[in-house]
Amino acid sequence: MNGEVELKLGFGNHAEKRKVTVPDGDAPAWDLDTRLRVVGSDADRVDGLAKATGRAKYTWDVQLPGMQHALILRSPVARGRLVKLQYDTARAMPGVSAIVRLKDDGAKVRFVGDEVAAVAAATLAQARDALDAIVAEYEVEAHNVEYLDHPDAPVRDDTGHVIDPWQAHEGIDEAMAGAAVTHDATYRTEVQTHSSLETHGGVAKWDGNDLTVWCSTQATFGVRNELAQAMKARGYDVGNVTVLAEFVGGGFGSKFSAGREGYACCALAREANAPVKLMLDRFEEHTCTGNRPGALMQLRGAMAADGALLAWDWRSFGGTGFNGSGGGVTFPQHYLDNAQRRSSHRDLPADTDPARPMRAPGWPQGYFAGELFLDELAAKAGLDPLEVRRTNDPQVIRGEQWLMAAERFRWKASRNPKPGSPMPGDDARWLRGVGCASARWGGMGSPGRPAHGITCRIHQDGTVESRSGSQDVGTGLKTVLAVLTAEELGIPVDRVRVAVGDTRDPSGPAAGGSTVTPSLSPAVRHAAWLAKQQLADLVAQRLGIPKEQVTFADGKVGAGDRQLDFATACKLIGPNPIEARGQRFPNNSTAFNQGVCGCQFAEVLVDSWTGLVRVTRMLAIQDCGLVIAKKLAESQVLGAMIQGMGYALHEQRILDRRSGRMLNGDFLRYKVPGPADMPEMEVLMMTVANGHTNTGAAGVGEAPSVAAPAAIANAVFNATGVALRHLPITPDKVLAGLAQRRGS
Repeated sequence: MNGEVELKLGFGNHAEKRKVTVPDGDAPAWDLDTRLRVVGSDADRVDGLAKATGRAKYTWDVQLPGMQHALILRSPVARGRLVKLQYDTARAMPGVSAIVRLKDDGAKVRFVGDEVAAVAAATLAQARDALDAIVAEYEVEAHNVEYLDHPDAPVRDDTGHVIDPWQAHEGIDEAMAGAAVTHDATYRTEVQTHSSLETHGGVAKWDGNDLTVWCSTQATFGVRNELAQAMKARGYDVGNVTVLAEFVGGGFGSKFSAGREGYACCALAREANAPVKLMLDRFEEHTCTGNRPGALMQLRGAMAADGALLAWDWRSFGGTGFNGSGGGVTFPQHYLDNAQRRSSHRDLPADTDPARPMRAPGWPQGYFAGELFLDELAAKAGLDPLEVRRTNDPQVIRGEQWLMAAERFRWKASRNPKPGSPMPGDDARWLRGVGCASARWGGMGSPGRPAHGITCRIHQDGTVESRSGSQDVGTGLKTVLAVLTAEELGIPVDRVRVAVGDTRDPSGPAAGGSTVTPSLSPAVRHAAWLAKQQLADLVAQRLGIPKEQVTFADGKVGAGDRQLDFATACKLIGPNPIEARGQRFPNNSTAFNQGVCGCQFAEVLVDSWTGLVRVTRMLAIQDCGLVIAKKLAESQVLGAMIQGMGYALHEQRILDRRSGRMLNGDFLRYKVPGPADMPEMEVLMMTVANGHTNTGAAGVGEAPSVAAPAAIANAVFNATGVALRHLPITPDKVLAGLAQRRGS
C-alpha cells in the first residue's frame, strides 16, 4: 500500500508543506527539514586520484594477449554507390587476421567517411597497409553538403535574412499591428562536433559464443542489446554479451550506439578468433560520429511598452546530415505564457555525417536565437533586458535566481550604457558589455522498464559496496553513489567502494538527457536503506534494544548511550555480506517543481581593431534539485559554460563543398577553448527540495549548456551595439558588424 506524508518542499523563503504519496517499501523521503551530513558537501571525486595519476583504465588502455588492431576503410565519395570491393590481396598480406565488409556491392555511399570495410591485423601499421591494398570502386553522384542549398530551404537575401512571407495568423498579426515594439530577425548556428577526449571504439573478445566488449559508451545496456542483435543478424551464435565501461572519456550525446565501429570490432574478433581493438582516430571522431547540427531560425515578435511579450512567431530549419532527422530546436517557451505564438520546423538533409544528440539537443541553438531576440526587442524599447525577462518569466525559482545573479554579477553597474562605445575609464579600442540568458531542462529521471536497480553490500570488515551496471561518462556517477550510500549508513565516503559500467550488475539508464543521477540516486539510497535494516536487526539483538530505535550517524550504530562503531557492528554480519537490491520507484505527482531552472551572466571585452571577442567573466546559478556533491555539480556547470563559450565564439565545421571532406577535422584547426581563453567563472548551486523521489535529485548535465552561448552573444550585443546573429561570433563578423554600424 502507498502512504501519504507531508513534506516541507521548496527553497529558501519559498517553502511550503505538501502531501506526497510515498510508494510502499521505499526509503523515507528527504525534505527541507532533513539534516544531511555528507550530501551537499565538497566531497572529492572518489576516482579523482585514479584519473589524475593515470591508474584509471579506459577502453583505449585495454591490452589483451594476442590482441589484433583494426582500422576502417572509409568512402572518399560524398554520395554514390559502392560498385565493387576487392580485398583478396589485402587478406593475404602479412599480419592480417580478418577483413569484414561493412557495405555490399550496390549499397549507397552517404558521406565522405562512410564505412565500407574493416581490417584487423597484428599491428596498426599492417592494418593500414592492408587498407591501402583494398580496391573499392564507386559510382559517383552529385552531392550537396550545405543543408541551406536543399530545395526545401527558405529563400534568403544577401544578409542571410529569410524573406519567405509569413503565413497569416490572426492573433499574431493583430498583436504585431498594435504593439509598441516589433522585430523580425534571422539567426544561424553552425555544426559543433562533440570533441570528447576519448574517441569512439572498443575491444571485443569471444569465449566460445560469449562476447565481452570493452566500450567507450554512454549506454552500456543499450550497446549490449544492440551488439547481441547485430551479431545474431550476421549469423553468429551468441550467448551472453557483457559490456564493460568502467571509465569513459566523455560522450556528450554521441556514444549511445555501438556504431559501425562497434559492430566491426565484434565481427573482426569472431573472424580472427582473437581479441580485437578498434578505436577511431581524431579525424574520424570529428567527421564520422555525428554532431550538433546547424540551424537557421527566423523569429518575429511584438512587445508592449512595459516589456510584456505579445507575439512570438517562430520558424526554424535544421541541417541533419544524411539521416534526415534530429535537427529540431527548442526556444525559451517559459517567457510566452501571455503571448500569441506559433512555431514550425523543418529538417533539411545533406550529404554529411548524421546529426546526433549533443548536450541539450536543439536547445542551445534555439535559446541563442530566442534570448538574443529578447535583447533586441528590449533595445528597441529602451528597456533593461533583465527586466524584460523578469516581466515575462513566471518561474518562481528562476525569479529568485535572476535577482541573486544580478546583484552578485553587478549587472546594472556592468552594463554598457552606450553600446558601441567604450565603458567609462576604458581605452577607446576596447568595447565592454554584459548579457544574460535563462536555462531550463527536465532532468527528473525515471524508473526504467524494468525498474533500474542498485546493489548494496555491507561486508564483515566494515567496507560497503555500491554497484550499478550503468556507465560514468566522467560526470561523477561513482561519487554520487558513494555519497548517497555514505549518507544513508552514516559513514565516511571513503568507506564505500563503487563499481559501475558492468552489465552483469543491475541495470541503469543511458547517460543522456540528465537522467542518470535522478534515475539512480533514489535506487542507491533505497538499496542502502534496505541493507541498513538488516544490519539494524543484528545490532538491536546484540545491544538488546528495539530495532526501530537504532540510528546510523557519524560512524556509530545504536541508540542513546548504547552504540557500536560501524566497523564493530559489521563484525556481527558473518562471512556472507549483507546484500540488498534497491529499486527506482515512479516519480511523485505532487512534487514542487517539474524540471530544473538556472540563469547565466557573461561579460565580454571586444577588440574593435581586430574583432576578437574575449569572455572575461561568467556567473551561473543553477538548480539541480538536491545538490548531492557540491564540487561535482559545480564542475558540471563550469564545463557547460566552457563548452558554450566554444560554441559561441570558436567552433565550426568547415567542409569542402566540392569533395564533401571536412577541412578542419583536428584540434589544430577546429578550435575549442583552451587555458588562455578561460574567463573568471563562478557557479552558485541552488538546492531545491522538490519531493519527486526519496532524494529529490535532478540532473545538471543539460541545463547549464543551454544558457551560455546566448548570454555571451547578448554581452557582445551590449558591448558593440551590433546584434551578431550567426554563431560562432568570429572576428570577421565582429568587424563587419562594426563597419556596418559606423556606416549606418
